[in-house]
Amino acid sequence: MIVAVVSQKGGVGKSSLSRTLAVEFTRAGWSVLLADIDASQITSNRWAEKRRNAAGIVPQIETAVYPMAALAVEASKDYDLTVIDGAPHATQGTSDAASAADLVVIPTGSSMDDLEPSVMLARELANSLKSEKIVFALYKTTSEAQERESRETLSDFGFEVLPGSVPVKTGYIDAFDRGFCATETKYDNLNQAAGRLVKSIADKLRGA
Repeated sequence: MIVAVVSQKGGVGKSSLSRTLAVEFTRAGWSVLLADIDASQITSNRWAEKRRNAAGIVPQIETAVYPMAALAVEASKDYDLTVIDGAPHATQGTSDAASAADLVVIPTGSSMDDLEPSVMLARELANSLKSEKIVFALYKTTSEAQERESRETLSDFGFEVLPGSVPVKTGYIDAFDRGFCATETKYDNLNQAAGRLVKSIADKLRGA
């Protein structure tokens, strides 16, 4: 199976969510490839290296950089799950990854600066994909009120918004800086929030 995590802009949690999915599915016993197709920044690949070099972090995550999404799709045949961490803007690779994926996840913050380009990307992808294949994940939310408004906005455009959300917290930043993921912070409440979003994606995949 392939999950493509894509975005129209950077800073909305795309790579953070990709890494967390890779960790949790690996922990669940799946063979997982984290495919970084942003060859210019290779942020997920550098994170995986940091994780490997740190003492005591398990599980280790198999990560590779691909200059083209098609190469990541080809490599996916050897794994139970491939998580494609897309470029932080819409590219041909974004379209190729989305077309091959069983599920396309678009993470977005709750501000209009994040929501508007995210909706633009979803509508563009929906021109060639079944809309039920595209879901939104609320990441870096700032308040319950804004989260509710974001859900309503995205639903009004006809897109599914996954249950759960990940708030803006420095605990997440600290975890990723040390080679951990969003379910491996020092704080149980943050781990649980990220875990709910991961479960939502896993439940959606089971129905794909």
